[in-house]
Amino acid sequence: MKFEGLKAIAVVDGVKGLLALCLALSVNVIAKQDLHHLAAQLMQNWPISPNNYYVNLSLNFIEKLTQQDQVLVITVALMYSCFRFVIAYGLWHKLRWTEWFAFVSGSLYLPFELHAIYQNPSHVNFAILLFNLIVVAYLYWVLKRGEKALSIMTK
Repeated sequence: MKFEGLKAIAVVDGVKGLLALCLALSVNVIAKQDLHHLAAQLMQNWPISPNNYYVNLSLNFIEKLTQQDQVLVITVALMYSCFRFVIAYGLWHKLRWTEWFAFVSGSLYLPFELHAIYQNPSHVNFAILLFNLIVVAYLYWVLKRGEKALSIMTK
């Protein structure tokens, strides 16, 4: 049975893994720098008053970041990246367990996406929800079709 949509989903998961890997590398690069000074320099280039409440709030937050927080972000990003690369590989090669894994992980995002729409109903949030619903529905269809094929083969 051909399920070419699985390769498209594999590419999307691979891109997610790549973005998470880029995040981990970016945090690692800036981890050795003075974040408060770096943020202050970046904000000087923006047309925002340095006395702005949100600028001061951001700088105070950055000042409180510790090395442990950065290590945690890097660790989580690397774990998420590996998770996405494994799913991408498995879907590309049509491994049954990764189809289930992708279905469950995609389904777990749905409540968060609905909450995001509740908090901020925007076209982007609706598009993300719709895209994820299509992916989850397709994976459900693949899983059901695969079960039928297996039951026919075993009879």
